[in-house]
Order: sequence, then structure tokens, then C-alpha cells
Amino acid sequence: MEKEQDVTVAKSAGFCPGVKRAIDKVLELEAAGKKPVYTIGPLIHNKQVTDMLAAKQITSLDRPQEAADKSGVLVIRAHGITPSFQKEVESCGMEVVDATCPLVKHAQNIIAKYAGQGYHTVIVGDGGHAEVIGLLGYTQGKGTVVSGPEEAAKLPHFDKVNVVSQTTQKESVFYETAEEIKKHADECQISNTICQPTKDRQKETIEQAKNADLVIVVGGRHSANTARLALLCKGLAPAVQHVETEGEIDPLPVVRAKKIFITAGASTPNWVIDRVAARVRELRKPDPKSVLSHLPEMVWHFLVRNCFYTACAATALTYVCMRLESVPFSGLFLAFAGLFVYALTAFNRAAEAQPGQNKRFLTVASAIAALGAAVIALLLGNGAAVLGILFLALGFAYPFRHLLKLQLLSLPGTKDIVTALGWAYACAFLPAYANGLLLRKASYVAIFYTVLLVFMRSVTLGFTSANKDLIIGRESFYKAFGMKKTKWAVTLILLALTAALGTLLSMTWKPALVAMLLLGHLYTVFIVIYYYSKTTTRSVKDETLIDGQFFVLWALSAIAAYL
Repeated sequence: MEKEQDVTVAKSAGFCPGVKRAIDKVLELEAAGKKPVYTIGPLIHNKQVTDMLAAKQITSLDRPQEAADKSGVLVIRAHGITPSFQKEVESCGMEVVDATCPLVKHAQNIIAKYAGQGYHTVIVGDGGHAEVIGLLGYTQGKGTVVSGPEEAAKLPHFDKVNVVSQTTQKESVFYETAEEIKKHADECQISNTICQPTKDRQKETIEQAKNADLVIVVGGRHSANTARLALLCKGLAPAVQHVETEGEIDPLPVVRAKKIFITAGASTPNWVIDRVAARVRELRKPDPKSVLSHLPEMVWHFLVRNCFYTACAATALTYVCMRLESVPFSGLFLAFAGLFVYALTAFNRAAEAQPGQNKRFLTVASAIAALGAAVIALLLGNGAAVLGILFLALGFAYPFRHLLKLQLLSLPGTKDIVTALGWAYACAFLPAYANGLLLRKASYVAIFYTVLLVFMRSVTLGFTSANKDLIIGRESFYKAFGMKKTKWAVTLILLALTAALGTLLSMTWKPALVAMLLLGHLYTVFIVIYYYSKTTTRSVKDETLIDGQFFVLWALSAIAAYL
């Protein structure tokens, strides 16, 4: 849970695991070049996400026959479909991928089990909802849908009945309805199929909304679980706003409210939630006395969001590597590293086309930086120029690796690994290579140190995006291997770096410098531990703290030079 200016953002807000899993599947298919990708019905009930997916040629259709290109892929969405419709889809001759939420599958299996034993099924949910329509298909023609206890009171008598729930149903409504249905049956089996993320979301909402003056529920107008969440809040808080985007916020209640709680449905992407939260906080700021009072913050945000801060971090790390390698100081190496890292970071960030990014600015700026890096590489010699231009070309090709059939770069986890190798080339390899010192042990140490350090930096940035719906695929180490394995990998790297620096210090190898790097290593350990449990979306502050480790190492290395 994130709290600032008496504005609390729900920890449970945002994509549920089932929705996230479905989005990951279609993005992986699109990234693998299996185009076009079709979904049976809208993948999720959120216009911002469906528009983004449509831009990637991921579109929805009602039936397989509507597919214009039969070489494409059909994806069964998270809500699931009826068994008969699934047979129709699977017999259409196209590749089919089932992205039904595992918790919806669990509900389907429970219904099928008891229907096979002669039970009538009563589903507590919204009759026209895609998930409920799919669940009805498993009742063997003996199913009824009710929205609550009032409708349940009108049901006939049953010999045997199985009561299940739409996975996003309000739990209190489900149990009230089940109690009413008991009165209409000789034998009543109650199967609570409400998913755990929904229960967690409802529990947090009840706890927070009753203490808030205003609740803002973020999500699509056609999202049943978002509408249900808004209805729940209306019974708990004095005022509730249901908005799809930050542009729909009514400013006056936001300014007047003492405490505000922001939550969202399971189909709402977190970048939309973040925008709403940012707008709310902006409205609650006191009127600035002058533009100059906010200038430092504006400059800071501009530098971080447009990759200039990251480029400076690479320059700082280059200085550390030159000290490790005993390379004569040269501003050319610092400039090359900054321009090289900026060019590739800005270009790849622009290529991701995340909402709110200045894509045109980043693309033009990255091209200018790449040109500057190529010129510096030429000044450093023919060999440096060939390698520099080659690495730049590979970096610029990365967003288009699937089109170019670069299968090596399509392997799981390559994004963080390639980032680490790119930084190691610019910050450690090139200074040693250009000075003819590449074969020295000190150069190996610097390159190895940089690869591990930058890999941890890239993965730690991934922690701040965990479950926060960056539109990327399994090239991210976290998305490829999961949070648990990623944390183990980073822990082992931290231990390896600590042991390596400790060993160098015991060997009295550049003792002043190594001692300072070991001291700076404490900052890295702190950052990793801090972000192990952090679940809020990556912010300017997060990037500042994480890339700040390189500035800390630079400062300590500079101090070591005078010891």
C-alpha cells in the first residue's frame, strides 16, 4: 500500500494473476512473430489495454470464422468459454492457445464434477458476463444464474443443488445467496469459487474505504468486477468516483477530501492507476508561489524519465572501471559510455511505447547520441570504431529481433543479460581494449564486476515493475523465471560480489579502492533488499535510488584516489 498526502493507493489494485497471465501469453505470441493474434472476445474489459494490444495486431473476434488470416493464432481469453465452443475453436484449423484463468478452470471443473453426479448448478453472478456464460456450459444443461438472494428466493425446489460463484463476486452476496438456496433444496453443496485475489481486494477495500472521505475506483465501465468494487465502496465511503482515466476525475471533491483511497479492478493496468494517483496528488498540492519553486523537481523528473540520469550513471561507472583497470584517465571513454548507454536505453524505451513516454523525443535524442558515440569510437581507433558501431547496431536491432530472426536474443531473460553486457562493453571493455590492457587480470575483474553489477541493477528495476504490467515478454529475467528464482539469482550475485571484493581486500590488491568499493557495496545490498518487497510501480524516485549506486561508487572511488 502506498500512502502520500493522505492519498492511499491499494496494494491489491491492478491486474490479477489470471489477467496478467493472459496478457503475457498474447504478448509472447506477438513477440515471437506469430501474427496476427486473435482473442475470442476482448482479452480484458479495459479500453486502454485493448487499444494498446490492437496497435500490436492483437485483436478480438467473436468466432473463429471471422479471422481474416487463418495462419494467425487464436487465444481463448481469461474468462474461459463453453466446452462446445471450445471444440468449435479447436477444430477451426488455426493454432489455438488457451489462456483461461486457472481459477476459472477450477470453477469449471467443480461444476462439471457435480453436474456429472446429477446436481443442478446455481451460479451466483452476472448472467451476461463472459465468464458466467462459459461456466454455464459445464452444467450439462442444468444450470441457473442468480445475481443475489432476491433472485434466489424465486427459485424452484431442487433435489440436489451445487452453488458456485463467478470468481469476482462479492463474498458476502455469495454466502447470503447460498443460505437462501439452501431453503430450496434437499441437498445443497456450496462451492466458494471466488478467487483469492478478489477476496484480498475486497478485504483491503472494506478496511480502507470506511476510513476515507473519498474513494476513487479506477477501471473500465464494462468491467463487472470494477463496477462491483465501486458498488461496494458506495456502501462504505461518503463519496465514490468511478473513473477510467485521470481525465475523468472531478477535482472539487479531491481537493476537499481529507483522506482519499484509490483502488482498481482486476483488469486495470497499473500505469492507468499511477496516472490517476499522480493527478489526485497534483490537485491536492498547495498553489505554487512561483514556477521556480517546482523547477528543481521538474528538471529531476525530465532527466530521469528521458534517460539522461542513466547515461550519467554509466559515465560514473566507467570512471570506477578505469580506476580498477589502471587505465589513464580520458574524457573520451566517459563520453562514449554516456552516449552509448543513452542511445540504446532511450531507443529501447521509445520502442516499448509505454503510455506517457515522449517517443519522438527519445527516438531523435537516441539517434544523436548514437552518432556522437560512433564519432568518439572512430577517434579511439579503427578497432574501437568497428566494435562500437557493431554493438550500437545490435542494440538498435534489439526491439526488432523477432522480425530479423535474431533467435538468440529471443531466449528467456535476455533483456537483462544483454543490458549488462552492453554496459560492460562501454564501461569496462573499451577503455582496456583501446589502451592495449585487455589481457590484464585487472581488466577481467572490471568487466566481470560490471556485468554482475549492471545485471543486478536491471533486475532490481524489474522488481519495481513486478506485476505492474509493463508490456514486455519473457526477455525480462523476472518474467522468464519468476520472482522467487530471480531473487535467488540476485542474492547469489550479491554474495559473489561481496566475496570477490573481500578476497581482493585480503590480498591487498588496490586496498584503498577495493575498501571503498566494498563500502559502496553496502548501498547496493540495501537497494536490493529494499526492492525485494516493494510492489509499487517504478517511479522517478526508484530509478534515482537504483542508478544512484553508480554515483556512490564513483564518489568513493574518487576519494580512494587521494588515500
